[in-house]
Amino acid sequence: MSCRVSRPCLALALLLSPCASDAETHGVEEDALPASARGVLAAAFDNLYEVNTISRLDLVIRDRSGQERRRTFHTVNKIIDDRLHSIGRLIAPEYLRGMTVMVIEAGGQRHEDFERQYVDDYELGFVAPQSISGEPCHVVRGHPRRRFSYEHVDFFVATSDAAILESRYYKRGADAPYRVIVSPRAFMTKGGGHVLPKRILVGNLLRNTTTEVVIHEIAINPEIDDRLFSAVTLEQKGDLPLPGE
Repeated sequence: MSCRVSRPCLALALLLSPCASDAETHGVEEDALPASARGVLAAAFDNLYEVNTISRLDLVIRDRSGQERRRTFHTVNKIIDDRLHSIGRLIAPEYLRGMTVMVIEAGGQRHEDFERQYVDDYELGFVAPQSISGEPCHVVRGHPRRRFSYEHVDFFVATSDAAILESRYYKRGADAPYRVIVSPRAFMTKGGGHVLPKRILVGNLLRNTTTEVVIHEIAINPEIDDRLFSAVTLEQKGDLPLPGE
């Protein structure tokens, strides 16, 4: 069983002048700020998205009653001609085994949680720096240039290595976020100049639901044949390539 999905991209992928980017500092000392909010977020997005990976992961979806659905995937992601190509094949539960989804980045609307993002998607500025679990972070606030379900998002970018530790999404006029994406430092891995999360928790505070991604195996910037992202692969049976194979 297979299906082809062509989504505009994220997840994982729009330029502000340095003056406009730095306009919103909210009282932070000038010498405490890096060069620009755009530069901080660009480094964070480069770290997270500009990388090719092969992985095995669990997707766990929990509803408001605490019941959960679990799916296990093999996934391959590669940037080809500056477009993210992703393919995922279910390996559990057994009744869904072999179902395959392919996503090729294109224009148009995007999924807001996991697809590749770009700094040009936002009007950017700083808010006061904060810490996540004691780790200092730059906080970059982004107002989306296109209409999304949120009014702004705050990205908590570690000052040490540009890893995004949290993203908090706000409705217009709201003091508290309605959606929070957390990538705990304890579950990150390094390789090829990147620091990547192996656990991502997405909480919807309005619906009281969570989506969790747990990556069990990951290869960073391995050799990946472009031909993998084709209709032929969608029709093939068996597993996608795993790290070390």
